[in-house]
Amino acid sequence: MDEQKNINAAALRNLELLNKQVAELLQVQRKAVSGYDYLNANELADLLGESIKTIYARVHNRQIPFYKPGGKILLFKLDEIREWIKSGRHATMDELRQNV
Repeated sequence: MDEQKNINAAALRNLELLNKQVAELLQVQRKAVSGYDYLNANELADLLGESIKTIYARVHNRQIPFYKPGGKILLFKLDEIREWIKSGRHATMDELRQNV
């Protein structure tokens, strides 16, 4: 019986985490659809499926375009992030064969 309670408790925690992640992604999507131009670091991490630590490392290494107005908050312009993502595209094998 205790084992079933532990399983249920773990499942509930996982569902709560999933619910939080979906809510955060919906918030990012609403911003993108409504024309909101900027994301903060947490929103970008959720969008990319990366940790906040990875986002800060990318900023530190200047691997990703960012803004720091007033030297405080870290912002990312959504259009520039889309272009950054596209710039990392790798050609398929078929595309490579066609270019040879």
